[in-house]
Amino acid sequence: MSVEEEGMSLREWLWLKHDDDNNKIERLRMYTQVVELVDFAHSQGNPLPDLRLSNFLLLPSNQIIYFPSSSSSSSTRHYSSSSYHVTPELEKRWYAPCPHQEEEDDLFSANVYSLGILLFEILCCPFVSVEMHSAAISDLHNRILPPTFISHHPHEAGLCLWLLHPHPSSRPTTREILKSQLLSGTEDLYPQSTYSVIVDKSKDVEFEILLDFLVSLKEQKEKHALELHQYIQMLETDMNRFQHNNVSNMLQTRMKKYISQLETAYFSKRSQLQLSEAVSNERNDLDLLRNRERCPVQEKHVGYSDDFLNGICKFLRYSKFEVAGMSEMDNILNSANVICSLSFDRDENYIAAAGISKKIKIFEFATLLRDYVDVKYPVVELLNKSKLSCVCWNKYLKNCLASADYDGVIQVWDACTGQGLSHYTEHQRRAWCVDFSHVDPTQFASGSDDCSVKLWSLNNFSSCSSHMLAFGSADYKIRCYDLRHTRIPWCTLADHQKAVSYVKFSDSDSLVSASTDSTLKLWDLKKTSLEGTSTDACCMTYRGHRNEKNFVGLSVLDGYIACGSESNEVFAYHKSFPMPITSYKFGCSDSISGDESNGQFVSSVCWREKSNMIVAANSGGSVKVLKLV
Repeated sequence: MSVEEEGMSLREWLWLKHDDDNNKIERLRMYTQVVELVDFAHSQGNPLPDLRLSNFLLLPSNQIIYFPSSSSSSSTRHYSSSSYHVTPELEKRWYAPCPHQEEEDDLFSANVYSLGILLFEILCCPFVSVEMHSAAISDLHNRILPPTFISHHPHEAGLCLWLLHPHPSSRPTTREILKSQLLSGTEDLYPQSTYSVIVDKSKDVEFEILLDFLVSLKEQKEKHALELHQYIQMLETDMNRFQHNNVSNMLQTRMKKYISQLETAYFSKRSQLQLSEAVSNERNDLDLLRNRERCPVQEKHVGYSDDFLNGICKFLRYSKFEVAGMSEMDNILNSANVICSLSFDRDENYIAAAGISKKIKIFEFATLLRDYVDVKYPVVELLNKSKLSCVCWNKYLKNCLASADYDGVIQVWDACTGQGLSHYTEHQRRAWCVDFSHVDPTQFASGSDDCSVKLWSLNNFSSCSSHMLAFGSADYKIRCYDLRHTRIPWCTLADHQKAVSYVKFSDSDSLVSASTDSTLKLWDLKKTSLEGTSTDACCMTYRGHRNEKNFVGLSVLDGYIACGSESNEVFAYHKSFPMPITSYKFGCSDSISGDESNGQFVSSVCWREKSNMIVAANSGGSVKVLKLV
């Protein structure tokens, strides 16, 4: 009888154990055997090729052996017909180091990286679907762990992040893994009062960042113990969930810089947990925003701590902007080069730029990234009769885009032929914006200085409902309408001190607005009221950029917010915290310091959804592709 006939792959074993919620110790024992096998091979000077879950077999004697030839057969039999199927090719992609990591010249260190993936799989498998499984592995390559994993396996999460360190030299050896208390003392790990985990002291680990914040805040609150006793109790409860190791002075300085803002956000999340989920005055109209049949299922956070952890990890994931490409328009000193609007096409292969030059210039995005090309020429140029204020590409119809201009004309274009398809002249004054619905590609709206929003097109649509429309106005307010009942606004939001220039839906329950009062605001639509103005719906105010008179752009993507500034800078925020993540100054090598140059300002920004890149343009006609790193 062959080895394969006598045993089963670890992937098959995990599937058979998927209903057992109390087998964590058994899974860690299996993982310890795997590490021992890899360690033995390393001690003989032989790294293991193709190290992945299906290449380890569990024999009837409960012994694990490395048998790479098993993957081709066992992968076809270890799931029932009702479960998803993991092919050898897919599994190999999961266990390959992430492309943006350092080159894996050291195969021994590459084995350790694969052990990090394997540890995550042993503790988490199986998933509901292969798509969710692949998404989790993709996040893992970026060292992003699910909040539920961190909550249920805090010790293992620290070890996992160490094994997946982007620098091979900073990963542990297999012998160091075996000597860790997590594996060497597996039987003593439970009861849960033990909090021993090996964390690399030199790496920027999300656990260390969050824990350093909690400890720093605890020290501050202990000075006022009598007055703040309740706060300290809250902090001590949460600190018990995380293992603390010393972090670098740089991280401590960075956390203390924003300690007051982080404190506010932390206790805000904390207090939300204590509030009843059932609000007596909640309106039935909220069903309009909670209708998510067309939206992907979103994972619910376990609690405030997971939500806060997710936010702080995303906030500190990036620290600066890096220029990935750029383009300078002709005659940079000419004021006619102000770019007022940017928009990507459906597939994000082309970007349209429009402004007061009366032209819509369409660039191939890939050409903007080529350093060896000094002058980037547009592939198509559309000529308009008047200065352009806004351009928007239809997200479903590839060649269809719309524009708004200073004469109040709304134009629909065929980007492929460069011809105008139709135009609308109902506005009496300058039209400032136009936007296609993200749900219904046939709907679009425009807003104008004539104090009207025309319903052939929408200023801004909710990406979760074809009925919701929101727009800002010069009276400092934001109005949301249900297009099925347009007699009165569905809600009116007020907290800005000056005119509202942009409104973007962040998700089905919230939107972001920009104003010339130099602030952005996040609004919770669950806290709005049909009667009167909703003044308590603002849940976050963002400050750092400068905006007093110009349109500087606003773009949102996956919780990240980008806007321009009259200091000629691009700013990035995360919705969880009121301070900017970073900024980039046009024409200045220092991304933080530097004064305004020649009165120029950033006039438009646009996230590229397929990457962590943003395209930004300023009033001097300069276009730059910036990458968050």
